[in-house]
Amino acid sequence: MSAESTDKNLTPKKRQPNKKDAQKVFLASFSQNANVLVSARAAGVSRQTVYSWLEHDEDFHFAYNQAKEDAKDVLRAEIYRRAVEGWEEDVYQLAKFAGTVRKYDTTLLIFHAKMLMPEYRDKQQVDLHTNSTKDLQAVQEAIAQALSPYPEAGIAVAAALAEMEKARGN
Repeated sequence: MSAESTDKNLTPKKRQPNKKDAQKVFLASFSQNANVLVSARAAGVSRQTVYSWLEHDEDFHFAYNQAKEDAKDVLRAEIYRRAVEGWEEDVYQLAKFAGTVRKYDTTLLIFHAKMLMPEYRDKQQVDLHTNSTKDLQAVQEAIAQALSPYPEAGIAVAAALAEMEKARGN
């Protein structure tokens, strides 16, 4: 056996991760950062591969949605931490370290309150007095636009509008 063939045997070939392993790595990363490109790179695949999995693999699609919910929880926890718990920031006076001060992110606190408490959300009114189908469509579009940041409210309003339309038809 020559030295050349021995070297080939000692050098491991770069093994491509199998699909399931790559999906697991992607989902673990995505659940922490909610970024498809970064997570795809961590898994050693392209973002197009991820989108293909989403389109053709029902189990992966379900796991992706779960990971997305996990990522939202990670973001909510960070919003809470910065808004309520705050962080220590160094303070310098005359170019010398003078200590630390606790900082809080008030804007994040406002967004967190709006998410959790409807009474802190921006108020919007829509005039529902209408006599024509065209006016009703405009009203429905205005309501949908106003509620777009609040999907759960949009679903309830859509159901109510459908009931109104049914009652109006009778």
